[in-house]
Amino acid sequence: MKSFLSRPFVHQLVDYAIGFGLASVAVRSQDRAALVIAAVVVLASTAMFDGPLAAFRVFPRTAHRVVDLSLAAAGTAVALTGSFEVFTRVSLVLGAVALAFMSVRFGNAIRETRT
Repeated sequence: MKSFLSRPFVHQLVDYAIGFGLASVAVRSQDRAALVIAAVVVLASTAMFDGPLAAFRVFPRTAHRVVDLSLAAAGTAVALTGSFEVFTRVSLVLGAVALAFMSVRFGNAIRETRT
C-alpha cells in the first residue's frame, strides 16, 4: 500500500504551496524580483509536469525529481551569492530545502518498493 504522502497529487500540492508561499513572501520583501522569479519558476515547473493537478502536462513525471533538485540547487546558489536582505535569503533557502526534501523523500512515485 502506498503512503499518502508519496502520491503524486500530494507532491504537486506541496510544490504549488511552495510557489504560492514564495509569492506571498515577495509581497512583504524589499527584494521582490528574486522571490517573484523563484515563485513563477516553481509554479510553472509544477504546472508543466504530468500529474493529476498539472495544468499543461508537457513533461513526464520521471523528470520532475531532476527539475526539483535543480531548482533547489539554483535557489540556494542565488540566495548565497546574491546581495539580498536576510528575509529574502531565508525564504529562498527554505523554499529550496522544501523542494529538495519532497523530491528526495517522496520521489513523486518514481520508484516503488515491492514486498
